[in-house]
Amino acid sequence: MTVDDIKKQLDVMALFKMNRMHWHLTEDQGWRIEIKKYPKLAEVASKRIEADGTEYGGYYTQEEVKEVVKYASDRFITVVPEIELPGHELAAIAAYPELSCKGQPVTPRTVWGVEHIVMCAGKELPFQFLEDVIAEVAALFPGEYLHIGGDECPKTSWKTCPLCQKRIRNEKLFADKNHTAEERLQSYFVQRMEKVAAKYGKKIIGWDEILEGGLSPTATVMSWRGEQGGIAAALTNHDVIMTPGSNGLYLDHYQGDSKVGPVGIGGFSPLKKTYSYNPIPDTLVAMGKENFIKGLQGNVWSEYLYTNDIREYRTFPRALAIAETGWTATELKDYNDFIRRIDNACVRLDGHDINYYIPMPEQPNGSSDFVTFTDNASLEFTTNRPVKMVYTLDGTEPTVNSTVYEAPLAFTDTATVKIASVLPSGKMNRVRTITVEKQTLSPAAAVEKKTPGLNMEVIDGTYLNMEELEKSGMKVTDKKVIKDTREIITYRRFSEETMRGFKQYAAIAKGYVDIPSDGVYFFSSDLEEVWIDGKKLIDNGGLVKHFCPTDKSVALSTVLHEFKVVFLSNSYGGFPTHWNDGSINIRKSDETSFKKIMPERLFH
Repeated sequence: MTVDDIKKQLDVMALFKMNRMHWHLTEDQGWRIEIKKYPKLAEVASKRIEADGTEYGGYYTQEEVKEVVKYASDRFITVVPEIELPGHELAAIAAYPELSCKGQPVTPRTVWGVEHIVMCAGKELPFQFLEDVIAEVAALFPGEYLHIGGDECPKTSWKTCPLCQKRIRNEKLFADKNHTAEERLQSYFVQRMEKVAAKYGKKIIGWDEILEGGLSPTATVMSWRGEQGGIAAALTNHDVIMTPGSNGLYLDHYQGDSKVGPVGIGGFSPLKKTYSYNPIPDTLVAMGKENFIKGLQGNVWSEYLYTNDIREYRTFPRALAIAETGWTATELKDYNDFIRRIDNACVRLDGHDINYYIPMPEQPNGSSDFVTFTDNASLEFTTNRPVKMVYTLDGTEPTVNSTVYEAPLAFTDTATVKIASVLPSGKMNRVRTITVEKQTLSPAAAVEKKTPGLNMEVIDGTYLNMEELEKSGMKVTDKKVIKDTREIITYRRFSEETMRGFKQYAAIAKGYVDIPSDGVYFFSSDLEEVWIDGKKLIDNGGLVKHFCPTDKSVALSTVLHEFKVVFLSNSYGGFPTHWNDGSINIRKSDETSFKKIMPERLFH
């Protein structure tokens, strides 16, 4: 995010009385703040080479940080910086490898997820490094808090590191019935940094993992893995900020059907779920501990937020629900009244040029932009909060004056539906274009002899798209019969989650799929391509292979049909294609859910 992007968000936060901005400044994938004593953090740690060979980078200078902090303060917003420790520090370790246990050269992480290379808890160097960093950070942020992370710290390197094990022995951090020795070592690490923060006038906040191994005396806990961490902290008289991902407070989760919006990390947190959250658990009220709940927070993690527009689309208007929950007694909240007021709030967001989410027209049982039928079809649309929908059938783009959708649309011939939602202000969201195609049943293949499984061919190399694969000459390096489409993914397993040094490949599996009865079938997959009867049905080219919005239907007669699937092993948009399960999912048009195509339906 540029400084201007942050200022834009601060303006809107102030508009809706949100008074804290938690600024996550360090990660495995990049270090984003200038530290003058350690110039390599800007020169090395702030950059990564993406899978396609391009460089991504950027960091905030200390002057820019001061500018943001003052801009926020002028709007009564306190900025809380986060400097992660001891995990999520691979970018810093890339700049200064001696901070890790092994001290080996490494580069910032290029894919999403948690890195197993962490700061060494046995060396003194990481503690000195972090104190130097905190000294500079504390001078930039006048607020009382410093967030130190403390979450998702794999301890595999600590288990085998002689220095870490020596620290455990010297500090008598032995395992007990509640915690491993390494968990207690993390608590030791956090408590040392708590004292450093206090030296520079800061109280620490940490994610709820800091409870593991024993909680630091003055720490505030940010409860994200449900509410139990927050409850446990409050019961021991520690302050708590509630931000459980399962309760609608992770604004990077989907807020509508994943098939009609930009790719996301997953989860489903519609506006109503976010608004309905009560940050003060009844357990704490009953025990008189509710005063330890200091507030709630909405998190906007930037995996899959490839542009500022997408970030705003995820954040708003759910951030308004969080603001209202923060300032309103639970018994006074009224969701129906809230959504009535949302329309006016959206006009104010328009004044700040915010690309907020408008509920899209969705189809029950899963949205698709290509709907097949044999005799007649009926298309039903819904929205996840009451919003007017308008549509056209003549190929023109709908306007606010187009026909209002009021009942399912009936078809007996091929047609094109263009449909969009429109707010009272006249603002419309993206127009969905849906092809409704009349087909005859595609005839089954005549196969004299069939054998279970698909024939798979492997072509070694990294191919980001089909064009690159085709230009390569497609020299086959291996052949085998696979029983399940998952084997196209597991053919060559990566040794570690980062996929460093992994030998990439492409794979094409061919054969037949058994269709149990005549009818129209929807197919869904995150693989590169899916072909039926020699025709490409699904094309996920250029997409992150995660919740791909390319479901399509086709009319098929019973029994065997030619079947081909293509897999390209690569990383795109921070997401390795190997993180998929390789499944092809199918549902008949009159069914409500997809089911995986099982091995017993695949032949060659």
